[in-house]
Amino acid sequence: NGLLRRWSEDPQTTAALLGAVQNTNALVRLTAVRSLEPALVTSPVVKAAMERLLNDTDRAIRVEAAWALHETLDTNSTAGRELLDYLRQNLDQPTGQLQMGTFFLDRNQPQPALEHLQRAVSWDTNSAPLHHALAVAFSVTGKPQEAVRAMRDACRLAPREAEYRFKLALALNEVGKLNEAVPEFENAVQLSPQFVQAWYNLGLAYAALHKPELALEKLSRAEALNPTAPQFPYARATILAQTSRLNEARKAALRVLEIQPTHAEAAALLQQLDAMPSSNR
Repeated sequence: NGLLRRWSEDPQTTAALLGAVQNTNALVRLTAVRSLEPALVTSPVVKAAMERLLNDTDRAIRVEAAWALHETLDTNSTAGRELLDYLRQNLDQPTGQLQMGTFFLDRNQPQPALEHLQRAVSWDTNSAPLHHALAVAFSVTGKPQEAVRAMRDACRLAPREAEYRFKLALALNEVGKLNEAVPEFENAVQLSPQFVQAWYNLGLAYAALHKPELALEKLSRAEALNPTAPQFPYARATILAQTSRLNEARKAALRVLEIQPTHAEAAALLQQLDAMPSSNR
């Protein structure tokens, strides 16, 4: 039933699931395929295993593997044709329209994706995931105002979904409504205090609104949650430099270079800071 999906990128879990895809029981293999999908992005070994499963003896497993690889799948292959047959068979349902829309969107074909997703929403106006997917399609097709409206609908239907609040904030920022975006970023981190990217974007938003203290506070929260991401201390370094807190800016820039020695922007900033008169530091 895919309960291990959430932990599929953990090395031990990945290893166990890779063993399960070789099981003689088709149901075990099918469950393992579904659970492994999130690890595809970061693991070439998982991708290679999925590609082998495109030739599995069980059609359900071939289709599941094909869906996992649908972004680059050869639709003229046996598994590719089977996946398309499966997707077409479910087009009489909103969820089927959603899956077909996702298929086209992920394959960089936004126009047919938009058509399927609009149809899905028209058939089921009370589904937050459908409105969310439609908002993404609107954004990709250069329709930011429509994306905002669709994300507002998603948030109305699922008010406690942090990701939707985050996406609404991004959409509002895209249409130049930063003052409206900030409360949505705040909502996102309140709903999910571990939401690193939301803390980071909230910090950037406060910086753009010329509220450096709030910006530094939010960026520090992101950095505490993920101390190995160079973009967080770099953002702090730039804000500290702009507010003439040069010693602190230098420390933040050095922290970036500890994490990523090849970070060119941090190195350039540090060089600028070191060139300033000592009285300014």
